[in-house]
Amino acid sequence: MNILVDSGLKKKIQIENRKNRRGIYYLWLFEKISFALVIAYAILFPIYCIVTGKFVSTNMRTGELSYFLVASFTSCIVAMGLAAVLFIYVLRIRLEHTFIGGRIDEMIEIVDDKLFYIFRIKYQTPADKRNIVVIDLNRINNLSYDDKLFEISIDGMMVEKIVNTSTDVHKINITEMVDSNITVSYTHLTLPTNSLV
Repeated sequence: MNILVDSGLKKKIQIENRKNRRGIYYLWLFEKISFALVIAYAILFPIYCIVTGKFVSTNMRTGELSYFLVASFTSCIVAMGLAAVLFIYVLRIRLEHTFIGGRIDEMIEIVDDKLFYIFRIKYQTPADKRNIVVIDLNRINNLSYDDKLFEISIDGMMVEKIVNTSTDVHKINITEMVDSNITVSYTHLTLPTNSLV
């Protein structure tokens, strides 16, 4: 039996996960507020300077007003603000991928008494390779489901390998299994219509 991933639904689940992980949610909120403040500053500060005359100088030769200082000061502050927002964004994405796994091209296959969880880690696993976790269904110690985060946590005997896409995963040597744990988002898994669970 094969279980495939609905990528669109997975994105929605990641957003729900963000809401239920307070730290990430507050970081996301801070990111959005910071971005809004930077944009507001970029618009309002030049208007303030023009109205009040601050940072506006007069060209001694032509007598015309010069807004060079206004433009320079605004550009520097906005650039630093956007860099800070980008840093917060990258940090949040990294944290989300740490919790959720940053996994793509996911598939679960159940053959006999083994569960094969096949995936790639975004920006880490090369396109011609796959991460594979083989779990012995007869040697699962604990199985729990988090209904807030939509995650199944499995404790038991398993082995993880990185293999070429051409490798027959069913022929992988599974004698090196160790007691370990893996968490899988459940609601983005789509069963084929002819599968029985």
